[in-house]
Amino acid sequence: MEDIPHWIMQTERLRFRRLRADDFALIAPILQDEKIMYAWEHGFDYNEVCDWLADELRRYREDGCGHCAGFDRQTGELVALAGALVEQLPEGPAYGVAYIVDRRHWGKGYGVECATASLRRAFLELGADRAVAVIRPENRSSRRVAEACGMKPAGEFIRHYRGKDMPHIIYELRRPE
Repeated sequence: MEDIPHWIMQTERLRFRRLRADDFALIAPILQDEKIMYAWEHGFDYNEVCDWLADELRRYREDGCGHCAGFDRQTGELVALAGALVEQLPEGPAYGVAYIVDRRHWGKGYGVECATASLRRAFLELGADRAVAVIRPENRSSRRVAEACGMKPAGEFIRHYRGKDMPHIIYELRRPE
């Protein structure tokens, strides 16, 4: 891991780098796990993982940010996919934070660590005045992560996904003074 010249984000336990076009095998075990992806109501198939990765590469080009691969600083193991990204909300685009933690690492505080690093990036590097997290109401774990980072519910909207209306809560945090 030390040969990668630029880490996008770092925490006490994790280092994050941008995803690369050849990262399918790295990220597929997380995105194809239906227990990890329960908020999407399914694990991704091969094509959906390819599309998700292509979308992240597009985000980097167009938005300058997106999900990153978060590796354990000691072992080099992939722990999470997380980062600051641009969310499309009904009122327009907003910087958001996203975190998908490998379930082998659930309950160890990585969600809060990922979200905190993503918030720091959104505010300090990307210049956001506000950051959001878009979370399904039944995703209590992600809601607890957002709340642990000081985010508060600020609205709701319906996202259409795979022919289904899916309610989402918008959590937000304003840039600290």
